[in-house]
Amino acid sequence: MPVRSRLPPSQLPYPTPAQPTFAQLRAFVTAAQKRNMSAAATELNLTQSAVSHAVRQLEGVLGVRLLERTGRGVTLSAAGERLLPLSEQVLAGIEALLRAAPAPAVSGLVRIAAFPSLARHLLPRALAQLSREYPAIALHLDDAHLERAAVIQAVRAGSADIGLTQLLPGMALAAHPLGDDLYELVAPSGWTLPQVWTRPYIHLGDLRDQQLPDALARHGIRLRPTLSLSSETAIVAMVASGLGFAVLPTLAIPELPASVSRRPLPWKMARSYGTVTRPSPLTPAVHAVLKVLWQAQEPAD
Repeated sequence: MPVRSRLPPSQLPYPTPAQPTFAQLRAFVTAAQKRNMSAAATELNLTQSAVSHAVRQLEGVLGVRLLERTGRGVTLSAAGERLLPLSEQVLAGIEALLRAAPAPAVSGLVRIAAFPSLARHLLPRALAQLSREYPAIALHLDDAHLERAAVIQAVRAGSADIGLTQLLPGMALAAHPLGDDLYELVAPSGWTLPQVWTRPYIHLGDLRDQQLPDALARHGIRLRPTLSLSSETAIVAMVASGLGFAVLPTLAIPELPASVSRRPLPWKMARSYGTVTRPSPLTPAVHAVLKVLWQAQEPAD
């Protein structure tokens, strides 16, 4: 009998839901069938990190390693070989159920707390679909949260049912990745890259948040933050005045004047974003909104 190799708690990346989710099973099955995370990401129209994130969550739920990462792709572990056929059956059953079941007559108020940039780019399509499928659901959207901590706190405190925010380990919430948002360099058009790194850095959000500066420091870039603003539009205005440069997520970059340019960073850096909810039981209305949010990020048939 194969030995069930459980992952010690120290190797679990972050708290995960108590039961496998549809998204986790689909990521595992697709990655196992393709034998490659990149190919699975292409198949699912997700980023590679989002697929890896979902597989790691499933491994945490089951307490076993399902895939072994190799230089050229992934292979099934002993547990993965045993659980893949069952996962395929469960996934096929869920997909058949979703196709056969009509949308229930769900009603109620659902409160969403979101980054403004994520709300602006991700919600219009989802909310249009929601109004068609669940016309009795009412939404309250609070997109004034400029800090990840504020969105997470709103969900934890119960003032929001769903958070749409950057995903990081240790949130103690049920997380579902939707994609990655690449960071870009925003600077006056005439500045060369070597010049940029010597100029003042204009920070988006709280200067106490050192996640981005620490990430750049690992590449030898020491930022000199001199100004912190909560508005991307205000940051662009400061950059246009030559006061410094900024590093902003792609979805957060507003329309730029001719005097300001955007360019990729020399290294790929991104923030993973998605939905977060409390691990406690959710109402049917919240489940319905989550389903629509997740489906809206999938490719149309």
